[in-house]
Amino acid sequence: MDERPPPGSRAEAVLRLEEFAAAQHGYVTRAQAAQTGVDDVLLLRLVRGGYLDRPEHGVYRFRGLQDMRWSDVWIAWLRLRPELDAIERARHPTEITRGPTAAWVYGVGNLPPDPYQFWVAAPRSIRRPHLSLRTGRPPDQDITVVDGLPITTLERTVAEMVADFYDGEHIADIVRDAVYHRLFDRRDLVAQLTSALRRALPKRRRAEAAALAEHLAVVSA
Repeated sequence: MDERPPPGSRAEAVLRLEEFAAAQHGYVTRAQAAQTGVDDVLLLRLVRGGYLDRPEHGVYRFRGLQDMRWSDVWIAWLRLRPELDAIERARHPTEITRGPTAAWVYGVGNLPPDPYQFWVAAPRSIRRPHLSLRTGRPPDQDITVVDGLPITTLERTVAEMVADFYDGEHIADIVRDAVYHRLFDRRDLVAQLTSALRRALPKRRRAEAAALAEHLAVVSA
């Protein structure tokens, strides 16, 4: 006997959406819902029925799940390619979290994450006030994945913030926190930062990499 819920029912819609949400921290986008045959009317029924919340336009989240500290970053990243599965996006990343937004995900420093900053593979025209996109892609060695989110490595994050002329005290706070939480090994800190700075700085500034790394190691001690 078929025990699946009847087609078009809220229970069946929940089962369909859970296939996406299970790998996306409980989130599903409107575009993904449409791919499973769950239309806007049924999504609204699920919101009114207490199954889903809608934290932002086009993004839904199953209720009752523990949320992430950086959920707003996750939502912003989902909205960049809402039709695609997050697992596949992480395997072949074209939108990569960067700058203070990346530092926020790592839980270091004290800069706010917004405007949410991402590398994107191709120029994008998106009118969102809390979003900052930079066209390009760091080398593979400078990209990692944290809980499903493509992100610049911590040393690359620091190097890019140096390249972008962020306040030195803020950058030192990030390095200090990273050492404290053992995200950086102080014994190898200068070498790690020097290497990342040489990749992130423009050519005219690359000769400064070693000195900048030494300075950061000293001021963050």
